[in-house]
Amino acid sequence: MFFLKKLINSPSFRTLGVFAGGNFLIAVLSGLGGLIQARWIDPEVFGEFRTFGILTSYLTIGLVLVHDGLMRQYPYLLGQGNKVDALRVAGTAKWWYLLVSWCFSFLFAGLSLTSFLQGDFRAAVGWSVQILVVWGTIYGAYLGVMYRTSSDFKRLTYNSTIASVFGFGALVIVKVWGYWGLAVRAALSNIVALYVSRRYVPVKVKAKFDVRGLIDLAKISLPLSIPGYIGTSFLTASMSFIVLKYCGQHGLGIYGTAFTFQAMAMTLTTAIHQMFSTKLTYKFGETEDVAACLKWARRPTLLSVAAATVLAVALCIMIDPFIRLVLPKYIDAIPVIQILSISLPLAALQLPLIILRTALWYKSVISLTAIRVLVSLLTVAVLPKTLIVIVGSLLLGDVCAMIVGFSILNYKKRNKRVE
Repeated sequence: MFFLKKLINSPSFRTLGVFAGGNFLIAVLSGLGGLIQARWIDPEVFGEFRTFGILTSYLTIGLVLVHDGLMRQYPYLLGQGNKVDALRVAGTAKWWYLLVSWCFSFLFAGLSLTSFLQGDFRAAVGWSVQILVVWGTIYGAYLGVMYRTSSDFKRLTYNSTIASVFGFGALVIVKVWGYWGLAVRAALSNIVALYVSRRYVPVKVKAKFDVRGLIDLAKISLPLSIPGYIGTSFLTASMSFIVLKYCGQHGLGIYGTAFTFQAMAMTLTTAIHQMFSTKLTYKFGETEDVAACLKWARRPTLLSVAAATVLAVALCIMIDPFIRLVLPKYIDAIPVIQILSISLPLAALQLPLIILRTALWYKSVISLTAIRVLVSLLTVAVLPKTLIVIVGSLLLGDVCAMIVGFSILNYKKRNKRVE
């Protein structure tokens, strides 16, 4: 009882309560929005629109120079009480985020103009929307890092709730305009999300070009970001391309819808990771003690795994009758979603692996990424290219990488070695 009372009265638990409540509302709105949209839009149309996002996923490579370096150094330096250097790092990184966002915007503007001149107006609109997606993805990533304290996380939850409410209301545009409505809704949703994140960012930093600062950030970021990029954006985009090639736009629409359900179910786990990963890095900056950080991470990990397991079981059981009753056009997504439900507790269990990046164990991070990507792609290569196989290969890669990751943590803890 004492432990339970202490947990409930802790600031982290209260912050998590705001996170859970806000993200539950976001999950509900996202889920309802996805369901309503799926009733109005055929898988082929949804797949056609998602086609333009494949290149955007590949272009997140623009983040690799600074993003993981900023995520590590900013809270780390603040944890050490070095606010001046923390703000200097943030200003240098901001300059790079803005540069990359503008460069990719010009690229998509050129693709949109080319499609327009060729008379392909659907493609022209699809490419133009990616300009706003780029800003929401790249510059939005910078803004997200700047939210770091408990009060900041509450504000971040409010921001996400505002964007979700707006996106839900914009569904009426999809009902009226179909494919064009998908484009308008995506554009407006990114604008609102970016606006509120920038409007309420807790620390406003002036962008500054600093060659020395960029080099210092790159030294930390590249060994972490390149494996991260390959294991996330590159792998995701490649799998989407494989689905498009072998299963067509219909298959890509089914694939996208399945991952929409997964994202909805994983909202709480994502929120827990977002809050505690920053706190874990901050704590490492205070203590420089990996064992202490791992011990601190046990409770949030257990909490996350328990919640994710309940959600996974509920999703796996309920999705079949639900899809058949409400979204019969997406019946092919049922087995895909059921397989993806396994990823919920798997993702929650990986919270302690954040310490691999925080402690800058580059070889370990690279090894896990290589295992995940190689296992996933090799599995797809040797088996039939079906949606079930493609999704299953991603999970198999995650499982193999997670097993190796915990083996590394256990070995490092016993031997007290740092690369």
